[in-house]
Amino acid sequence: MSKDHRAACLGPLHSWRNPKRERLAKMRYLYQVPAGEPVVLDRFLEERTPFGLERVRRLVDFGSVYVDGRVERDPSRVLRPGQKVTLTVPYYGTNRFYSIEPSRILYRDPWILAYDKEPGIPCQPTPHDAHNNLFAALRDYLGRTEGDVPYLALHHRLDRETSGVMLLSLSEEANRALGAAFRERRVEKRYLAVVCADPPEDSWIDERPITRSEGRYRCARDGEKGKEASTEFRVLERRGGLALLEARPKTGRTHQIRVHLADRGLPILGDVRYRGRPFSRLMLHAWSLSLVHPVTGKPLTVEASPPDGFVSNAPVPAS
Repeated sequence: MSKDHRAACLGPLHSWRNPKRERLAKMRYLYQVPAGEPVVLDRFLEERTPFGLERVRRLVDFGSVYVDGRVERDPSRVLRPGQKVTLTVPYYGTNRFYSIEPSRILYRDPWILAYDKEPGIPCQPTPHDAHNNLFAALRDYLGRTEGDVPYLALHHRLDRETSGVMLLSLSEEANRALGAAFRERRVEKRYLAVVCADPPEDSWIDERPITRSEGRYRCARDGEKGKEASTEFRVLERRGGLALLEARPKTGRTHQIRVHLADRGLPILGDVRYRGRPFSRLMLHAWSLSLVHPVTGKPLTVEASPPDGFVSNAPVPAS
């Protein structure tokens, strides 16, 4: 990151908040179809949930209902005794609000596409929302603008709250090579993070394995088994008890950067899951991806500038 760019990131503070978004509490309903006469899906859920028939049908159409672990979009499907039905109320309701912003397409050729993902948007369909995610929105956008639904695949993910570069393949040829590149760790990933403390070192490498317990990821303790994880960190700026870091993960474990920092006493600003101070967003941004192009063989680097106010609006703690 250039000095000018860094200085812009760490400019004067001013009031900044994300637009207020209406959220519904996530609720999940689990049922097993009892023995007896066959029953239709929408009627079955209407009788057992607090939702009316029309709301149930909207939820089915939205991709929020699963039968035996597979999404079911036909409200008139006949259920058999013993089948398991899951309904999850979508995080944002049944509004199809997310769509692709063409100016956020960072790179495009016949084989791959890079997009600057916004924070708050998942990369792929979730069990309760098949529409408001980057993958579904890109398929819709490419289908509308090019007249056909193209081949589309992804091999890496960003957390819902993380912004920045996402790379997707547009052909099977590129997909095979891109998958191998990520699998063999030949893709260099660079992130920016604002942490809620002043690191004691200017740079370090964290190679502690990551494990999961009680539904959360954490660094494995001595003698514990965990998955291999390695992240390089470098301090770019320090300011009033906060620090702007560059993180280069060498492996791709879930929440890897967040866990390595939190377990070191350096939680990311906005990462309340890992003891970070509350903020209007998670201050983690996928800044850059560098790789050999999966088809042409030429070096390729794609960068996504930090969002407006990503760092300049981070609150300086009171002394």
